[in-house]
Amino acid sequence: MISQDKEGKVLGIAYNVIPVADLEKSANWFVEHLDFNIRHKMEESLSLFIGNRPILHLIKSDHDSRAVFEVGGRKKWVTTFYTNDIESLHEKLQSKQLLVSKISYEGENGNFFTLEDMDGNLYDIWEHHDCELNF
Repeated sequence: MISQDKEGKVLGIAYNVIPVADLEKSANWFVEHLDFNIRHKMEESLSLFIGNRPILHLIKSDHDSRAVFEVGGRKKWVTTFYTNDIESLHEKLQSKQLLVSKISYEGENGNFFTLEDMDGNLYDIWEHHDCELNF
């Protein structure tokens, strides 16, 4: 019998799996630029956390597959990171010569920019002050 507090439902996303060419270099890139910490390191994969929360799981890829797809000839992301200060984060990443787009201010939809990692994986960075995310 299932207890009331265990209803067998999805509670959220634990992490996203990202293919990379060089596990060590990629992990260090995320630590340096996005302040992630490395956990659960294995021979061909590792997890990246913010504090105690899992965010990404990097896996060494055998070929050039990437966490990106195209719509109408434009690259799209599969992962969106949330920030509470998009302008400061954008300035920080841009000052490190990283591949970031301009900030798009979209009113009630929030503010966005994209970030490309060293493997060509694309991420969306999102700020929205009317959205409550539980971490």
